Amino acid sequence: MPTFDTLRQDFDERALIRKIQKALAVIAPPTVDLPDTLFTGAGTLLDLKTLGWKPVGIVTPDGYDFGREISKEDVSAFGYAGPARSDTTGVARSVTFTPLEHGRRHMLELTDGLDLSAITQDQTTGEIVYDELDLPIGKEYRLLIIGSDGPADNNWILGKGYPLVKLASTDNEKWGSSDPVTKPITLDIFNDDELGTPARKYIGGTGALKHKEALGFTAATP
Repeated sequence: MPTFDTLRQDFDERALIRKIQKALAVIAPPTVDLPDTLFTGAGTLLDLKTLGWKPVGIVTPDGYDFGREISKEDVSAFGYAGPARSDTTGVARSVTFTPLEHGRRHMLELTDGLDLSAITQDQTTGEIVYDELDLPIGKEYRLLIIGSDGPADNNWILGKGYPLVKLASTDNEKWGSSDPVTKPITLDIFNDDELGTPARKYIGGTGALKHKEALGFTAATP
């Protein structure tokens, strides 16, 4: 008969503990396809820039916060302390992050709800001038966030792809001598009618190959 320690040794897999060391986020218009895979081959990722994705840029150390709030309705029953039935009625998804880079046109369009394609930069002074709208444009985007963990021979690539996101809120923009200019961003995530999903998740890399038995997925047919 197994002991507690032998059971734990059989079941626990320390190699599956992930901590994202580096990450990047990119956005694109809905005309750009959400990738079916992040890889073009072993150890080679997609050239996202060529595919039409644009960078969110450097963010604060707290990184990316993926919200997932489940709403449900319970059915109470006579003589029962807890619900006799519970049904999920909604799942509100969001992504929150704080960019440190300031001034990229596509990011200003996202945060201010504007179309800045007609705005030009003065060639003498470098000045860019634009006016905020009273009611911002609720433009929709695709969002892709990729994280990396581990050395080259045991590297994990995790990804989250969102086919339809929209600005939900921006926190206060802060200017000060001790901190960089920041404006936290929260994006709402919606189900995409064409793809039939609100989110696509990716797990890959040399680490995923090395520990494929622990992951438990059936190997794809070549």
